Amino acid sequence: MKNKLLLLIVLLGIGAGGSIGFIMTHTHTPTVKTLSSRQSAVPKQAVTVVPSISPGVPETISIPKINVHADVESVGMDSQGRMDVPKNGEDTAWYSPGYKPGMRGSAVIDGHLDLVTGAPAVFWNLQELTPGDTISVTDNNGSKYTFAVDHLEKYPYNTFPMKEVFADSKTPMLNLITCNGVWDQASRNYSDRLVVYSKLVSED
Repeated sequence: MKNKLLLLIVLLGIGAGGSIGFIMTHTHTPTVKTLSSRQSAVPKQAVTVVPSISPGVPETISIPKINVHADVESVGMDSQGRMDVPKNGEDTAWYSPGYKPGMRGSAVIDGHLDLVTGAPAVFWNLQELTPGDTISVTDNNGSKYTFAVDHLEKYPYNTFPMKEVFADSKTPMLNLITCNGVWDQASRNYSDRLVVYSKLVSED
């Protein structure tokens, strides 16, 4: 796993999720909220757990707070060495060379902010999440892993902290990534990336 992470770090260069929104054509800039470097931690009553069995391949993700119920594609890296993205704006994508949701370590799922038309995509409202909100992932074994949001971070695209987002961890983590910031028509890219960090709190 560490060798795969190192390979990812070397090849991505400018940051994970760098291809999110990169090939899209936008005509607007969505409303952007200012995020603190660390908004909060998971409430004390949310106890982190470790799954009793080895997690399977994630198939669906649900985020009730923002009405997200989406399929999860399995992806690796694109032709430019960046974490790949979902084939469409309704699905999400899990980085399959990394950790599975529910494993000890940081599993990573990304999703588009908006569509080529400018309409909202699956993670349009991701920045509305707050500490304690739940994120559930169901795998191909029928197991459901529920995570509680710990905190949100916004990073400049060219200084994305891959070692933190794709980190080894004794705690099962799920980190969600999407675009954020200001759309630059010249580079066809957003200025920032939003990451939602969450910790496993239950397994069904």
